[in-house]
Amino acid sequence: MNKEKLKKIFSYNVILTLILIGLIIMFGILIPKGRFFHPSILLGTTTDIVYLGIMAFPMTFIILTSGIDLSVGFLMTSTAMLFSTIYQATGNIFIAMLVALAAGLVFGALNGIIVANTKIPPFIATLGTMSIFQGITWFIGNSHSYASGNILVDIGNGKLFGIIPNQLVILIVVFVIFDILHERSSIGRYLHGIGYNEEAVEFSGVSIKRIKFIIYTLCGLMCALAGLLFLGRSFEINSTTAMNLNIEVITLVVLGGTSTAGGVGSMRGTLIATLIIGVLKKGLSLMGMSGDVYNFILGAVLVASLIAFAYLEKRKKIASRNMAIKNLNDSMDKAEEETPVSAVKS
Repeated sequence: MNKEKLKKIFSYNVILTLILIGLIIMFGILIPKGRFFHPSILLGTTTDIVYLGIMAFPMTFIILTSGIDLSVGFLMTSTAMLFSTIYQATGNIFIAMLVALAAGLVFGALNGIIVANTKIPPFIATLGTMSIFQGITWFIGNSHSYASGNILVDIGNGKLFGIIPNQLVILIVVFVIFDILHERSSIGRYLHGIGYNEEAVEFSGVSIKRIKFIIYTLCGLMCALAGLLFLGRSFEINSTTAMNLNIEVITLVVLGGTSTAGGVGSMRGTLIATLIIGVLKKGLSLMGMSGDVYNFILGAVLVASLIAFAYLEKRKKIASRNMAIKNLNDSMDKAEEETPVSAVKS
């Protein structure tokens, strides 16, 4: 079997899937009485990370363009706390949800306007808006708690057919939408093109500013949805909830195979990476390990993924250079062979 066939069989997503299966088997063995294999626990691993996955999908779009959004954590928290404030004031959950989603759109659009229309790097731009959203959470303040009987909590903790968590269903639906946008729409090609060579895409007549505005605005909307899902899962949110959320989301995207240099990545890889982190989080929790252990592993995964991508990018550049040299040499040899003998004598 040649190398090309092996590469197709053992693609990055296949390797991620094998890692996911390996983690499930490992925790199934380590956790007593095979509790981890119980359907309620195994499917329940997703409820801890659905809100992260919802934010990771639009973040994949952003990183594909060589961008970044560091504000996602506080954007999510601020919209969720805004929902809580409106709901407590009006008693109308639907108005509160609309306000939260609208706020997410506005906050995301703010990021999009700055990134698309200025020369400020996305890292700096979203670092600045992160402080704004953090200020909103501190302004609203306090801890917002919910209990069973609240429609948001009941839906968030409910199960389809009594088995499949509602949050997992929502994650899959959102994934399908983003995967279609990525694989079957022109925006997916543009995102990869922008990541590879932004100037070339712009010269082809595509509005780079419009695309960047759309993906950052979409990210804001998904962060607001993630905030609602978080409330439905954890019952409580406060101004410290957002700490490290941006790192978790970026880790999911990078682990899923999206290069921080842009141009390379897939929604399917991000989904599998989300499931891997969900299994890891639930497994460590059932083994009684603290959140510090999870944060340590998460940081190690992020650093290892970045190093691996840097190594792969270097190898690609070397291979590309060697191929270019080979093609040049072949062209020169062919030209010499085709040169008439008479022309050489003269």
